[in-house]
Amino acid sequence: MGIRKNELRIGNLIRWNYEESSEGNVYPVEYGYELDDISNNPNIVEPIPLTEEWLKRFGFSVRKSLGFEAYDLDDTYTIYYNTKATPYGFELSFGVDFEIEIKHVHQLQNLYFALTGEELTIKE
Repeated sequence: MGIRKNELRIGNLIRWNYEESSEGNVYPVEYGYELDDISNNPNIVEPIPLTEEWLKRFGFSVRKSLGFEAYDLDDTYTIYYNTKATPYGFELSFGVDFEIEIKHVHQLQNLYFALTGEELTIKE
């Protein structure tokens, strides 16, 4: 499963299929020519599935309640994981009728950047 070039920005974390590392091949896109490489051969990268572990690495804290889990970042942004919906998935909600499903780490990074103008970084 590849990623299209227009889905990525420099700084997005993706899984590269041609290198081995202790991080499981997870590296950021660092250079513009890498985007061209991905455009020419989209199978050299794979999206990283968004998981609770990744949300915690980005500094989100978890709140669990009946039927959902909420992940809060700085008391400003909340991502919900609906444990009763099919299929299960992470969603960023705006009001009652507007929800954005987030499946991959790079999508969360791009959405955060679009909303804040800042990069979402891993907290050590």
